[in-house]
Amino acid sequence: MNCKRIIAALMCAVISLGTTALSLGVPLTLSAEAATIVDSGNYGENIRWELDSDGTLVVTGKGDMGDVGPFKNTPWVKERDLIKKVVISNGITRVGDQNFNTCKNLVSVTLPDTLKTIGFVAFSECSALTSIVIPASVTVVEHEAFKSCSNAEITISSTDTKIEGGVFSGTKWEKEQLEKSPFVVINGVLLATRFDTEELVIPDGVECIGRRCFQGWGHWSVTEVVIPDSVKIIEAYAFEGFRSLKSVTIPESVEKIEPSAFQSCNSLEKVCILNPECDISDMNSTFTNGAGYAYTGIIKGYRDSTAEAYANKYDRIFVPVDSDMGDVNFDGNVNAVDASMVLAYYARVSTNQEGGYNEEQKLAADVNNDGDINAVDASSILAYYAYVSTTKETPMSMEEYMKKN
Repeated sequence: MNCKRIIAALMCAVISLGTTALSLGVPLTLSAEAATIVDSGNYGENIRWELDSDGTLVVTGKGDMGDVGPFKNTPWVKERDLIKKVVISNGITRVGDQNFNTCKNLVSVTLPDTLKTIGFVAFSECSALTSIVIPASVTVVEHEAFKSCSNAEITISSTDTKIEGGVFSGTKWEKEQLEKSPFVVINGVLLATRFDTEELVIPDGVECIGRRCFQGWGHWSVTEVVIPDSVKIIEAYAFEGFRSLKSVTIPESVEKIEPSAFQSCNSLEKVCILNPECDISDMNSTFTNGAGYAYTGIIKGYRDSTAEAYANKYDRIFVPVDSDMGDVNFDGNVNAVDASMVLAYYARVSTNQEGGYNEEQKLAADVNNDGDINAVDASSILAYYAYVSTTKETPMSMEEYMKKN
């Protein structure tokens, strides 16, 4: 009994002491040890980083974070697998190329309102990342920045942010978007597609056909691609591997064609480039249909154009676009069939229907180069056909005939 009384007395004393401590504002709760700094250092002249034992990496300072390259890694590369949370503080303006690439345990990223650019492959293959909010301050997210972040939900805060090709390839977000529409277009950039038809019609309003935007969703049956006049850029590898594509007309609106845009298009016979000053990637891989970088098809364009210069440099067959003048069905002859096709087009357009011609056909049909396709063009085609059918000399070309008549 005495032992029980002693224990009871001690318990009362502890409770009493606890109550007194609480009344004095002294906490008695148990807590885990505070996170400690695992590693830290400078990243350039004006930026500092710290990684703590909880896996939080904080970047502070001002300016651009560096890029990873062949001879340069991030200073936290050895601790990459420890990183669970990244906090980029205000003052940072760029997340550099490959800075957090393959951080497989990274779950959370906080980006500041001072950020302007997210670099190439900056967060790619971060498979544990659950969400990312791109601030409205960001002007460009570069190629494949979040590629293969398979579980990530994406929020893009501004419609002015430029999203380059492949940024969200392989993400949960992209898959959800493709369930809603066969074309994922963000801020004018075609990022991904889901289709497998013979004719691929890219939607009006697309300004940029993104890098590798067709890969992984099937394009084996495509024989024809219709590119709208809104497109300005065709990015690298955009149509790579379109093995059934036979011909493509690149409209005058396209200002730039990047490297390997039409690489490994095994059936490609003709590329028509209608912008005489188009910036064509200066590489022999831009258009290929055979082993290595071979291309046995033709490249059509205007005389003295960048298309002709490209063809000459890389030993491609160049054909001037005006060589098809009047030959609307491209069968190698200018005759009554072509005139009939022009009249049918004119009838459809006159009744507010779609004419049904691509840009190359329109060029061939408008033989008097007045910007309209009508009965005058049909009449000129018939007159040329009559001339060719009756002359005993080598007939002049349609272009020469139109100049003289």
